[in-house]
Amino acid sequence: MSFALVINSQNLVGNGNNTFQYNFIGNTFTIPEGSEMMVTNIQIPYSFYNISQAYGNNSITLNFPNNSAGYTAYNWTIPDGFYTVSSLNFWLQQQMIANNLYLVNTSTGQNVYFLSIVVNTFQYGNQVLAYTVPLSLPAGYSIPTNGSFTFPTGVARTPYLTIPKLLTTPTIGTLLGFGSTSATTNIPAANSTTNTSNNSTMTPMGSIVNSLILRCSLTLTLVNNKVTSPFDILDSFSIPSGTTFGQNINYTPQVSKWVGISNGTFSNFTISFTDQNLNVINANDPNILVTLLLKFPKRK
Repeated sequence: MSFALVINSQNLVGNGNNTFQYNFIGNTFTIPEGSEMMVTNIQIPYSFYNISQAYGNNSITLNFPNNSAGYTAYNWTIPDGFYTVSSLNFWLQQQMIANNLYLVNTSTGQNVYFLSIVVNTFQYGNQVLAYTVPLSLPAGYSIPTNGSFTFPTGVARTPYLTIPKLLTTPTIGTLLGFGSTSATTNIPAANSTTNTSNNSTMTPMGSIVNSLILRCSLTLTLVNNKVTSPFDILDSFSIPSGTTFGQNINYTPQVSKWVGISNGTFSNFTISFTDQNLNVINANDPNILVTLLLKFPKRK
């Protein structure tokens, strides 16, 4: 005997759009010894950010040369969202525009920025490109339309980013591939006097969530998996190649993956989604569809 259990947004409980509770009809359901469960299909929106306050990876500091032979630190909070390197660089440019940290090429009318982040596809990483800020307005350039730009004194220097110390939780450096576990990191080094190109020092994550793990409720100990740790893992799957933010992640097991479940009488159980490191995800869209198959043992 088998039963198909369907879980969707109506089963949502708690915050974060990551935990769902299935209530058995009549608030009681007896599961005999030797029963098994498996996932037959999962559809979940790719709606979890890679930069957010919840992850604590939404801060970055730009240090820009000032007219006191030092630097002015601009501490910025990145709005929650899903950012590619290109869109994050565009956001940084918007902050530079807001703070008059750019010049204008008079022949093309294009803004000229002194620091940018680009993808380095050949080395599976990213690059921070930094250019020296001149001591005076060079020929062929103009200052922003509001007439405000501060030229440094002493020697032409590049701006630099300060990356927070890498912790067990992600930082902006984890996403970009820069940073250190011992201290904050400056990219490039402070007081650099030549144009620089700085490659990632570690593999950038790009996204906090690369795979999903489906867990059953620990409280009810519904899953009786004595091999894996933690024991409540029901299934796991990767985000298919080509699936982008905002699309649906679709998963259908190619083979039957039965997991033994505890016997007893239950009123409900919960499932929750975590990332590949067992961190609970924070999703924006609860419109999931999970189909589970519950199988009783054959009667002798």
